[in-house]
Amino acid sequence: MGIRNAANKTIAYAKRNGAKAAFFAALERLSLKFRDKYKYMPPSEEALKEQRVEYKLLAEAGNCVRFSIVVPLFNTPEKYLKEMIESVLNQTYGNFELVIADASPEPSDTVKEYAAKDPRIAYYHLGSNEGIAENTNKGIKKATGDYIGLLDHDDVLAPDALYEMSRVIRKSMKQNKLSQYSSCPIRLIYSDEDKFEDSLDNCYEHHAKPAFNMDYLLSNNYICHFTVIRSDILKRLKLRSRYDGAQDYDLFLRVCCEATLSMPMAANQIEHVGKVLYHWRCHKGSTAANPASKSYAYESGRNAIIDILKDNGIEAKVTPLMHLGYYRVDYQGDIFSQRKDVACVGGKLVSKRGRVAGGIYQKDGTALYKGIPLGYSGGLQHRAVLMQNCYTVDVRCLSLRQDFWEVYEQVTGIPYEDTFNREGEMADERFFGASQDEIMNMNLKLGKELSKRGCRAIWDPKVIKRI
Repeated sequence: MGIRNAANKTIAYAKRNGAKAAFFAALERLSLKFRDKYKYMPPSEEALKEQRVEYKLLAEAGNCVRFSIVVPLFNTPEKYLKEMIESVLNQTYGNFELVIADASPEPSDTVKEYAAKDPRIAYYHLGSNEGIAENTNKGIKKATGDYIGLLDHDDVLAPDALYEMSRVIRKSMKQNKLSQYSSCPIRLIYSDEDKFEDSLDNCYEHHAKPAFNMDYLLSNNYICHFTVIRSDILKRLKLRSRYDGAQDYDLFLRVCCEATLSMPMAANQIEHVGKVLYHWRCHKGSTAANPASKSYAYESGRNAIIDILKDNGIEAKVTPLMHLGYYRVDYQGDIFSQRKDVACVGGKLVSKRGRVAGGIYQKDGTALYKGIPLGYSGGLQHRAVLMQNCYTVDVRCLSLRQDFWEVYEQVTGIPYEDTFNREGEMADERFFGASQDEIMNMNLKLGKELSKRGCRAIWDPKVIKRI
């Protein structure tokens, strides 16, 4: 990221959130830049060759999942257009079509030339510009694939993108003994991504995403790129123009929420590929380089969250956070009455030195964000200040659905008390005599019981307790 762009972002941040918040944000950004050693490592030529051989065998067997890559164009610079098209044509997995819906005033001779050479390119000049959502919908309508991926007109796919997506689908088909891709339980797959400016030799801001996390998605569109969705689902839901600027976010919320707000239905429907399969181009005016360049998009994102909650009978207030594109959901009254899938909510534990000490834990007992200063947001994706699901929270600061009060007593050996909503800054004093190992053992036992019963735990970093 250029110095001028970083300075402009800091000034804009200070105007929105005040000098103190801007100071911490700048300090954290400087710390991240100092530690950032990311370099995109493309698959080796040997690995790509093996993928092409594997695809050839699959094609000969005659049962390859077919992808449609839908790209809406509008006055796309020639250089970007060619790089985007080449990145699709260079895929190691060859059973795809590139559907280009062009709303530019004049047809593209460049795309026509590519289409004349490769029948997998379907080019449609729309004749009018109806906005990003409707232009994309016209491409989706023309798509014939089993799964549809969305690609921006100036971005680039990694050469193994479709291969990795196909591998996830093939695994699911085999496990479920299915032959029709329309019956595959996987409705959405997403990958990691990064950003670049002029060359893929200079990629940065690696976004390593977690496995599907419902409440993280309600805080931010972390799914983003590269995403493929089962064709019948996408054709049914479509993009909605009233959310232009956040049309992808609205789509992902609907695809995910209709399957996963009820926890038993969540398994194996949303999958994550932990590899960078998408390179997001940054240039002057792009949202990737300058989030404030499309400020209307963030209000659209907020409206998308409000509407998906309302559609699911959930009463809540959605407010933007300091960082653009990030939100907080505050549920009306008791969260457990609004969210039947949630059994537990916990807060953030902070040490005497003002650093995160715990509160959110993985299955192996790792405390996420441990050690970062309280004023920091947790990195480029600001996860340390976002509500999100986790394996378990801390018994010293939590609120439980009544069904789990007895479990709490069995795990801790003491009667349940709601310490999450309790007034005061200190964590539950009843655990002062317990060792860290003993407390962690209790946390993990509670998480195991929640997982066994198919319920979610939510971590809410806004609630802070001192230990």
